[in-house]
Amino acid sequence: MRKFFIYLKIVFMCGPAIIFNFFRYLKYTRHPEKYPFEKRYGMVRKEILFVLRRFHIDYKEEGYDILKNAKKPALCISNHYSFMDPVMLIAANERPITFLSKKENLKMPFVGQILKMLQAFTIDRKNVLSQVRTLQQIAEHLKDETKPHVFIFIEGTRNKKPEGELLEFHPGTLKIAYKANCNIVPVTTYGTFRVLKLNSYLKKYPFLWKIHEPITPEQFSGKTTIDLAKEIRDEMNEQVNHFRIIDKEYIYNEKVSLKRKALETVVDLGVNS
Repeated sequence: MRKFFIYLKIVFMCGPAIIFNFFRYLKYTRHPEKYPFEKRYGMVRKEILFVLRRFHIDYKEEGYDILKNAKKPALCISNHYSFMDPVMLIAANERPITFLSKKENLKMPFVGQILKMLQAFTIDRKNVLSQVRTLQQIAEHLKDETKPHVFIFIEGTRNKKPEGELLEFHPGTLKIAYKANCNIVPVTTYGTFRVLKLNSYLKKYPFLWKIHEPITPEQFSGKTTIDLAKEIRDEMNEQVNHFRIIDKEYIYNEKVSLKRKALETVVDLGVNS
């Protein structure tokens, strides 16, 4: 019940700003090509940071300079626990990024607006030809050194069991990098599944993420996308296991009751997922 009132407070604090920006962004969503991407991304990120501060997110990152200082755009592949994942990634990345999203998300309030602001790539899961065209568009995008990194959730859907291994990867996604001759950067995240849970009472919510070393075209040349996807998934599974250890240590160092700490552990194990 306490968490419900916290959410209610956040709605009252952030709601007016979100509604104001909704109308403010209309011209950018209708004709995004008329405005610099950096400006649009900065506006979106500023609003997201404003909202997330009310959730008291504690970012713990490793390897951010890999993306920040990259000379060319990369295909960034990430795991996926929650619809908060892209929100957190935007907040965590000062350098502009964009995403591949399913077409249906364009109809979601505010989410669709953000996707349009960032000119995100969308995919129609029911149309194979449309999927091929979209992947080709991303490959062309990544050939342009002035474009932002593209994030793709390679599991294809949310993993609703954070206690288990990552879902199977979609190896076809990696063909984008083969066509674009660009680096593949695995990005492992953990903790987003807890932020919106009503039975989580941490004073701060840890968001753990690691940017792995880039896999260059020279390194993946000659490998099948199936073999490469398996290698990357194994590496990211190992990192998730490491994050679980850090996450549990974080919880037990929080100044909350032992009962609350036990509950957070239950949340971690996905019992209430």
